[in-house]
Amino acid sequence: MPNVMTALRLSALAVLGATALAAQAGPATHFATTVEMPAPVEAGAPSPDSLLHLVLARFATGTPEAFDSIYPDPLGRVVVQGAAQRKQLRTPGLGRVLWSNASRAVLLITGTVHEGHATGIETGSDETNRVRRLSGLYEARRSGSAWMLVRQIPFDTLNYIRAHVLHVDIEPGRLSRIVDTLTIDAGSPYGFATRINNATELQLVRLDGKRVKYAFGGGVLWIDTRGRKPGPSRLVLAYTIPAEHEAKATTGDSANVRPSTSPDTLPAYGAMNNTDAWHPFFNYDSGNDFSQLTVTVRIPAQYRLTTSVPQTETVRNGIRTIHGTSIHPQFLLALLYDRDWTPVTQKVNGGEFTLETFFAPGFHFSPDTIANTAAFVYRVLVPRFGEPQAPSRYLAVVEDRQLGHSGWQVRMNNAVISGDSALMLDEPALGPSFAFAHEVSHGWTMNSSGLAANFLQEGWATFCESLVLGAKYGADMERAFWERMRTSYVTGLDRAGFLGGFEGKQSILDNPDNGRIHYSKGSWILHELDYVLGDSTFDRGMRAFISTNGQGPHGYPEFIADMSNAAGRDLTSFVMPWLSGKYIPDVEARVEGSSLVVTQAQPDVLFDLPLDVAIVAGADTTRKTVHLATRADTVPLDNAGAVTRVLVDPDHHFLLRRHWGELERFTFHSPNAKAVELAGNFTAKPIAATRTGDDWTVEVPMPEGRYLYLWRVDGKSPSDLEAIAAVKAPSSDSTARAGVRIVRPLVHLDDRDAR
Repeated sequence: MPNVMTALRLSALAVLGATALAAQAGPATHFATTVEMPAPVEAGAPSPDSLLHLVLARFATGTPEAFDSIYPDPLGRVVVQGAAQRKQLRTPGLGRVLWSNASRAVLLITGTVHEGHATGIETGSDETNRVRRLSGLYEARRSGSAWMLVRQIPFDTLNYIRAHVLHVDIEPGRLSRIVDTLTIDAGSPYGFATRINNATELQLVRLDGKRVKYAFGGGVLWIDTRGRKPGPSRLVLAYTIPAEHEAKATTGDSANVRPSTSPDTLPAYGAMNNTDAWHPFFNYDSGNDFSQLTVTVRIPAQYRLTTSVPQTETVRNGIRTIHGTSIHPQFLLALLYDRDWTPVTQKVNGGEFTLETFFAPGFHFSPDTIANTAAFVYRVLVPRFGEPQAPSRYLAVVEDRQLGHSGWQVRMNNAVISGDSALMLDEPALGPSFAFAHEVSHGWTMNSSGLAANFLQEGWATFCESLVLGAKYGADMERAFWERMRTSYVTGLDRAGFLGGFEGKQSILDNPDNGRIHYSKGSWILHELDYVLGDSTFDRGMRAFISTNGQGPHGYPEFIADMSNAAGRDLTSFVMPWLSGKYIPDVEARVEGSSLVVTQAQPDVLFDLPLDVAIVAGADTTRKTVHLATRADTVPLDNAGAVTRVLVDPDHHFLLRRHWGELERFTFHSPNAKAVELAGNFTAKPIAATRTGDDWTVEVPMPEGRYLYLWRVDGKSPSDLEAIAAVKAPSSDSTARAGVRIVRPLVHLDDRDAR
């Protein structure tokens, strides 16, 4: 294998010398940058063509440092850094000079990062998604005698996908044959480029009925539309894609899936997910490829299939034909199928929407249970925010057995997807959480786009999760949920997948692909806005935003505008620091004489904060309201007496650093243990306990809050079920393996946050 792959890489490099095109495409066009660029790169090349060769060669064989020296985009740099760390093979793809003059050029650069040899299965969608932030269009400029890349041009600039009409023939476990007829607007002078599965085998490319020049590589299909008049065009693509995912035989058993009840050896199930890039799109956060989607799928009649949108079907001569049509603009379809599903269709909430369930025998939940739970979610959200996607009166809930032993995973268009082991719809003890409600809630904002699309998608669904939890279990559970989201931001998984949180490491706008910060910090932004504006104003702003979601580019600028219109004032100064800053507010308050001094000391942005401050003097507590929009503000105090504590935001309406707490002592009784560690959502790594006789203890200063803790005994943590049982029935002694600790604000903790 190494010799073959090395030969492949050298062959690809040799081909690059004959692939560069030079073309005049009209005047230069201004493009907005996607992210702020770092300092200029240190080296260039004598011509645009030689710059192409240099970038692709460094991509394929250079160190990350060598690549960074000629390549400016921070998100593309991460692609090479990650591949180098994982020792993955990198091969160059397309290299084109699409346009140039004496001082400026536009280049198409793509590449492929292959799966590491040790991990086995390689898929075209993995290859496409892995380089999505690198394969694209670039602007190069001449500086003296050297040409250098200066920025990545947004992939969808001046190009639009207006509609797809898809015909798909699926041979389960083998391949899919696809004919996609697209309505496009190719307005860019540099051609029309889309992303598509890297394993695609193209048979036909026709533009307005005629052959057209094209190139395909690195997950990008580029079509030469240069010189054509802007306006609608008909693009027809015919191609095949091999089956992406491992298909389990129906007669076998597996450690990963429940065996099928079918009697033969055909694959039991399969999928073409909307993350498999199986038909053309621009980007997961683009606003230019929301389109009308129509699909006709043919599959052997023994399979049932969902298109992830409303559908009808017929069966004739052993073939099942399914026809699906999107209700509202969407950009990628999903096709999931299973031999053992028994689909059930129900009208929910008196016909408010149609629910279809696609479950195999043995799925934990019945269609009626799912219908009742979905109806409850709608009853909580629709009165406040209106119907999702204006309107979308269809919801599918699908068991995708290829996901294996997992629960509620993802929302694909109108479908909520679970693995084969969804054992809980919600979890009020450890979390609290409501995974099913989270996925249903995506329907309201899932077509948001732009740099903060994940904030408007995942942050929104997480915010709605809190509302549904509160409606089902009460205000205390909702408050516990926000405590969980705070500790998730402070000590949870960061962008690299390591514990330690996001504080000081990343902003929401810093990396549009990273969803984890959007779940925690993103949801807090919405929670704070709901508090600051009140339900009525907040709901009016969200209804306005939702009503046009998916109708072209629709991101955080539109969100701020809709919220500002609802509030009757500009909310930019409130929202933007939460999106652009890498730190949350670090606010402290103190009494100086007859004044209250309030400061914010985080190192980057300034926040606009309408805060409550509690002033504790003996048995008396008084409240002051402070609108802090500068580094420090001073407000007069009435006779406050001998002040013992000054607590900022005592009711926890904002995501702030917390400076008051307690020195907490944890004790665990385990005579036979050899080593005991304390873990929880308040610490980035387990803390070794100290043994005294048969007891193990840990003392740690902790800020005010609600925390989950677990005892690891001889390196083994309790299972989720054991932990849930321990939290639900807390033991009065010190033998419980898990619990919840409520920390009060009794002591000032210098420079301390949950760790």
